[in-house]
Amino acid sequence: MGDGGIRGELRKIRRAEPGGRFEETHERHRISNQVVRFSVIALGLLLMVASAVTFWVPGPNFVLVLAGLALVSGQWRAVAKLLDRGEVAARRWNEQTWDPMPLWRKRLVLFVLWLVGATIAAALAWFSYQQGALNWLPWLED
Repeated sequence: MGDGGIRGELRKIRRAEPGGRFEETHERHRISNQVVRFSVIALGLLLMVASAVTFWVPGPNFVLVLAGLALVSGQWRAVAKLLDRGEVAARRWNEQTWDPMPLWRKRLVLFVLWLVGATIAAALAWFSYQQGALNWLPWLED
């Protein structure tokens, strides 16, 4: 990352065309040493799994998923292509479905999604409590 460091790299990614930016980044950052490359992919997968396992804990789990995806896509072309296709599909959905939607309907959809997420989180917390998985918390001791 010679010119500009992380900011320069983010500018390059932002300037690239949607549908090809992750693969272009892959080409710039692919490591030729197979052991190091495998280690970077393993670290990226570990970050994603760790954030999935601890999703109920407050913190930057979504950021960890993105960091893991960035590490993996930088070393694995198939993942970079998949992210490119996903970006194009998400942009198309946003332009065709979300943007034209009335504001009240957007708010209703977001509220329902929030409600579903909160219900799932509460159910998982209750299940964890029932199974004794939260006994390490001092206020739950008998």
